[in-house]
Amino acid sequence: MHDANRMPFGYLVDKNAIYYPHKEFLIDERRRCTFARFKERTDRLAASLLRKGLRPGQRAAVVQHNSIELVELYFGIIKAGGVAVPVNARLSSPEISTILADAAPSFLFVGKNYKDKVDQGAPPGLEGRVYVIGAPSGPIPDYETLMADGNGPLPEPEAGDGDTALLIYTSGTTGQPKGVMLTHRNLLCVAWATAHSRVLEVDETALVTAPLYQSGALGSMLGNILKGNTIVILDGFDPLKVMETIERERVTTALFVPTMIIKLLRSPEIERYDLSSMKSVVYGAAPMPVPVLKEALERFGWQFMGACGATETGPAYIAFLDKSDHILDGSPEREKRLGSIGREGINARVAIFDEEDRPLPPGQVGEIVVRGPHVMKGYWGKPEETARALRGGWYHTEDLGYIDGAGYIYIVDRKKDMIISGGFNIYPREIEDALIQHPAVMDTAVIGRPHQLWGETPQAFVVLEPDRPAPGPEELMDFLRARLAGYKLPKGGFVFLDELPRNSSGKVLKRVLRERGDEAT
Repeated sequence: MHDANRMPFGYLVDKNAIYYPHKEFLIDERRRCTFARFKERTDRLAASLLRKGLRPGQRAAVVQHNSIELVELYFGIIKAGGVAVPVNARLSSPEISTILADAAPSFLFVGKNYKDKVDQGAPPGLEGRVYVIGAPSGPIPDYETLMADGNGPLPEPEAGDGDTALLIYTSGTTGQPKGVMLTHRNLLCVAWATAHSRVLEVDETALVTAPLYQSGALGSMLGNILKGNTIVILDGFDPLKVMETIERERVTTALFVPTMIIKLLRSPEIERYDLSSMKSVVYGAAPMPVPVLKEALERFGWQFMGACGATETGPAYIAFLDKSDHILDGSPEREKRLGSIGREGINARVAIFDEEDRPLPPGQVGEIVVRGPHVMKGYWGKPEETARALRGGWYHTEDLGYIDGAGYIYIVDRKKDMIISGGFNIYPREIEDALIQHPAVMDTAVIGRPHQLWGETPQAFVVLEPDRPAPGPEELMDFLRARLAGYKLPKGGFVFLDELPRNSSGKVLKRVLRERGDEAT
């Protein structure tokens, strides 16, 4: 392919091996790796995959938790001109099988802890092209054996900017996951936009605890790679381990979902650790309760920034709430902005459409739509769903919201989650935002329940603070009655849980709540 106007995505990290060869790039819970060492290993992996028969555009799937090997595989596969397919390692065997059957990979890499899951659901035709990460497993060769075979120069990958580099599956919060095709150009745009929005500097040390097989963590990683920063990878979020890591590695920036920030605030061990190296935190993936945000600003003194994106947007930010918007003592208008997702991202255009895909003026609620160089190529193997999602040249998020006169974007709710009760539209998030203000409520989610008279009525699921007196349903209802119109009250009752079901990116699984049946009190 003779095209001077292109940049294969895999070259992004190779540049850092030129600029900072001996600088630590990745640190996980077992080892450390410099930029030069990472380039050497990913070149070897790519060369070995090509020797084993990987052809341009073929998929190679990876089932593994956060680790240096996981990042190596992404770049090694992409450098060879293949398409990396990260698979959520925490899924069940049937769920993994569904994704593998849809992606139809030519190679499969499986962490040793997940081999049994995959054995029950691996697609046929992969004999001799399955590798175990971490240790040999009987007749199945291990990842390091493949790596050792990759000698010799690595040819230029046969991939253009518009070719797919990553096939990442949606979280499936509302149904079956779909494979999102992200191109080399998409990912380069994501890296640039993330680094710009977060105002990342060179020589930051970034912490990644969210799973790297989902979009938010990947976007965070790419922005830091662009700046040549060190990235510390943890497999999951544990407050003590996170605080220990911040202190030991002198972490300066991190991506947290709101539940992680709540767990840090509630940790009884927080005073034991020196967290003074931390400068900035980006939060996203789920709504941030304003009371929690205020508490975090006061307690930590870090610069907070809010980000909102989607797997389909690359995962660059649809919108960004800048650090300058995070102030404790502002006007009512500025305080209200803490509940927004910010203004449109640097490489995004955002609009609000009605049901006929016509633009709506500021202040009117409609569907949030996005366009930009980071938006996906489409859904793998689903042309009709692609056409529906990208109709008119805009990605339709299925989020309902509005844009105010200053350009701040407010998400009202998911289109599919809206409750219609007695002819009134009720947005669950409005009830959730009111309920979280109760001092004894730590987390909450609202869904619609069928009702004979009104069609639907709200039902609230509540997680209480462990160290406060527990309120009863009557107290919570009185609390809401002072803040919401009567028709918005959760007449479907309250269900008290130890924790809300969430996926790996921190989003509440409302379909799981709907399956629980009528348990309200």
